[in-house]
Parts: sequence; C-alpha cells; structure tokens
Amino acid sequence: MTAIVSNIITKPLDKFLELKHFDLDTIFQVLDSKIDEEFLVILFDYRFLFSSFIDEKAFEKLDLLESFLKKFRTQNRAKILISNIFCDFYNINDEIYFQEHTKLLELNKKIANFDVSDLAIINIYEIAINYGWKNIYNEKNGALFQTPFTKLGYELIAKEIQNKIELFNTKRIKALAIDADNTLWGGIVGEDGIDGIKCDENYPGVFYKKFQELLKYIQKSGVVLNIVSKNNFEDVKEVFEKKNMPLKWDDFLIKKINWLPKSQNILEIAKEMNIGVDAILFIDDNVREIEEVKDTGVQTFLFDINRLDEFKNLPQLKAVKILDEDIKKANMYKDNLKRGEILKKVSNLDEFIKSLEIKVTLNKNNLNNLKRVTQLINKTNQFNLTTKRYSESEVEEMMKHNEVYDFKVEDKFGDLGIVGVVIVKDNEIDEFLLSCRALGRKIEEVMLKEIIKENLKAKYIPTKKNAQVKDFFDRFSKEIIKNGEIKEYILDEKKVKNLEIPIKVEYGRDFKKSN
Repeated sequence: MTAIVSNIITKPLDKFLELKHFDLDTIFQVLDSKIDEEFLVILFDYRFLFSSFIDEKAFEKLDLLESFLKKFRTQNRAKILISNIFCDFYNINDEIYFQEHTKLLELNKKIANFDVSDLAIINIYEIAINYGWKNIYNEKNGALFQTPFTKLGYELIAKEIQNKIELFNTKRIKALAIDADNTLWGGIVGEDGIDGIKCDENYPGVFYKKFQELLKYIQKSGVVLNIVSKNNFEDVKEVFEKKNMPLKWDDFLIKKINWLPKSQNILEIAKEMNIGVDAILFIDDNVREIEEVKDTGVQTFLFDINRLDEFKNLPQLKAVKILDEDIKKANMYKDNLKRGEILKKVSNLDEFIKSLEIKVTLNKNNLNNLKRVTQLINKTNQFNLTTKRYSESEVEEMMKHNEVYDFKVEDKFGDLGIVGVVIVKDNEIDEFLLSCRALGRKIEEVMLKEIIKENLKAKYIPTKKNAQVKDFFDRFSKEIIKNGEIKEYILDEKKVKNLEIPIKVEYGRDFKKSN
C-alpha cells in the first residue's frame, strides 16, 4: 500500500492511483510517527518552502525536513518518494529572474542530496520543463481550493509516482550489447561505405547521433557498452576511426564483430564480463535477431529512431541512486579482462592469485558503506548463499545490533571496490555473498576465514541462480542438516582457520577484530 502526505489536496490522484491520504499539512507529524505502508509519498508545491522570492528560510525548512526524514527512517521501513519543486517567477528583470531560478535549482539539488536511505525523487521540475508550467499548474485553484495542479498535472505526477515505485522494484542492467548497422548509425557499412553512413546533423543521421549521445550518457552512469555486429571487424573499426561520432572505438569494452549468431556472442560477453545474461540489454533494429537472442534470457529492445523516447525511459537503464562504484564500473570490467589474460598464462589458481597481488580490506558495521552494502545485497544472485533482500534502513538497523561485514578488494590492476558482504546474527550467517566480478580468486575463503568463530551456523537456500554455491559450506562444516534442498551447517572453525590463502588482509580504521 502507498500513503501520501502533502500541503495540497491529493484526492485528484485517486483517479490514477490507489492511495491512503494523510491529513492536509501534516508532513512533519507523519514523519514523526510510525506507519505500516510500503511506500510514503511526500508531495508539496513551492508554497511549502516560499511564497514569492526564495530566501534562507526555504533552505532552513529543507534542513528541518531532512532531519525529520532521518527520524522517520529510524522507525519505518517504508520507501520514500519525495517531490522537488518548480515555480515560474515574475520576470520584471532578467537578472533577478535567473537568480531566482538558480536558487530554485539549488533547492532541488538539496532535496536530491538528502542523506536518507530508500528515497527517490518525484521530479516535478522535469515535468514542468517538459510540459510547460501553465499546462500543469493553476495558481487560482491553488489559492481557492488547495488543488494547484491541473488534471494533466495530477496525471503526470501519478505517472511519475508509478515510475519511481517501479524503479525500486527493477534490477538495473550492467551492460548493453548494441548492433552497429542501422542502430549505432544509419546505413550498412559493407554496402554503403563509410561515406554512406548516417550519424550527423542531417536527417536521419541526427537521430543516430542523438542515440549515441544518449548511450554515452548511460555509459557515464556505470552501464558498460559492447558491440555485437554481423560485419567485417575492420570495416566497423574504420567507421569509428574516420567518422566524427559521439561514441569512440574505446567506449566499447568488448567488440563481437563477426558472422556468428548474436546469441552466441552475447553469451560470450556475459562470460567474459562474469555477469548474468539477464544483466545485459541487447539493442538491434532487426526483429529476427531480437527473437534469436530472446531465447537466451537476455533482455532485448527493438531499435528504431522513432523509439528514442521509449528507450531512454526504460526503467532498467535507471537507478534510484547511482553510486561512485557504478560510475567506475567500466574500468573495473576492463581490469577484469586483463586478469583473464593472466589466468590463461599461469599453471594453477594460487599462482594466478599471487600474481595479482590482491589486498582485501575488511570493515564491520561501517555506516559509510551502507549504500553499497545494501546495493550488493539486492543485486547479487550467483554467489549468494541465502539471497535475502534488505532495505537500507533494515541493514542500518542490523549494523546497530548485529555484525555486518563488508570486503573491499584491490589488486595490481585496480580497485574493485566493495564486492563482498557477510551478515552474522546470533552466531549464524544470515547473508554471505560476493559480486560476480570478484569470483575465482578465493576472496570467498578470505571472507569466511575472517568471520569464523566457534560453532558458527550457516545455511544454503537454493534459488534459480545460486546453484554454483550449493556445496560451498560443505568442505568447511562439521555437521550438515538437509531439509529438502535447504542445507543447514555448523561450521568447523579449525578447518577454516587452517586455510592458506595468498591474499593480504587489512582492516578498516575503525574495525575492531572480535574473533
């Protein structure tokens, strides 16, 4: 169930959404209480913060609002959807007009940067820019009836609320696999030649250019780009060398440019990146290629220059919050490919691990890593012994009363960031997971060795995706109890502590080793 609280009347939203309405003008009172709903929508117009001109009191009120949101988070699990604002100021002087709009952007930036977990923005500002303020807002109705939004305004706000709720429930993709001819550019390089390729300021090339610009933007947010094209390799490479396009050759991590089935190429990309096939979105203009790839479990999008708006609004391309680790991801995958090259040259796993010069840094109950820890808990599927999902507020609560460990990994090629999480409750492992990008280096053994204690209990709960870890605890246990496909363990502390792993372990500044 979704509840809403506002400084305006929100009943018009009932035409589009099923909502529970709190009393008018009770935002702070609701945030100071406990609620049972899964989502809380906080909707306000600009008059909640100011009347005509923006002054310091508006910023102070946002400070107060953030403090109440933090208090709300300590006693509620509900995910929060909060609006930003728009206002069309009196244009009696251009300089003053733009000064006020600059302050408005600062207010909205402050809302976007609220340090509160499980919070998404209802982007009223973007709606106003896209549809026009006068089309969505009625000052007269706002003053007379406290219903300032027009019918269109309420409809668009309802759609934005639905989209953000969907975003909370959608897993973001990790990589794109993109066709070249008639997708990255207009035309077929093998037939039209480089001069016949369309990606410029003219029609239809301008739409392909806009698509590449959009892909560049998506890449900067942490999604990896790959090419999958039935073509001659050198022909495609020459396009990037000779055409001035937004995307460059090196923007693509893996180039599968050959005459093999695209499904086979994409499966190889998943293997080389060490990610699940469902973490890839394949984009192609050919419906037959789309159908051929669909059977692999890869997500697909049938490209057309008229579908750019539809593409950019795909929920799996977006995220409630993008972390620094997401943005660094492309370089991390490049480093992983280098590690793979070393693995081909060495004779055994220990030699491979030694050559990487791996260092693991361990933290416990570190609130600074809360967002990344929560992200891993809700994204990791393959190496995940229980696959339990928790919100940020739930993880934060566990950090207060239990043991939440995070493991940061570095090697001579670079920093993989935080890739492992273990949660221990009442001497039992509740979560034990490792990002797929860190597999195959005995990091999981380091994790277990660092948290092991006498008679520590553990469990394996099977899912469709974690079969590879079904026997992980078997060799470290002194007792196994099977309950159907679920396995419960009592771990052997001595066996684990006797593990010899050629990896250096360090501890975070505030870490106190209690084992």
